[in-house]
Amino acid sequence: MMKVLRGLGAALVWLLATVVMILAAVLCVTVILLPLGLPLMALGLRLYGYGVQILVPGAPEVKRGLRKRLGLRAHGDVRGDVKRAGKRGKKSGRKLRKKAGNAVDDAGKAGHRGRKRLAGVFGG
Repeated sequence: MMKVLRGLGAALVWLLATVVMILAAVLCVTVILLPLGLPLMALGLRLYGYGVQILVPGAPEVKRGLRKRLGLRAHGDVRGDVKRAGKRGKKSGRKLRKKAGNAVDDAGKAGHRGRKRLAGVFGG
């Protein structure tokens, strides 16, 4: 329903802008009324811009519509946010510990291999 009302409002503003632009063009053709025609032309262009602003929804409405379409929860559920953040923290901590352990093991193996190579080069 809101989209229809926006469309009607934008159409009315564009119709008014078109009438103003035609009047401005007629005034600009007559050289004597050129100083009146130019500001009126600017007003017509500004009205076209307002019509577009009426038609296009704002950022908060777009976010709300996307969240609704995707089936995501609304903002304000702090308890759920805290719970999800805790789970993510635990999971990333486990991953980090696992990677750190692998890195330590790899470093130890690399050091051992390096010592073996050195011993082989110098006849040890």
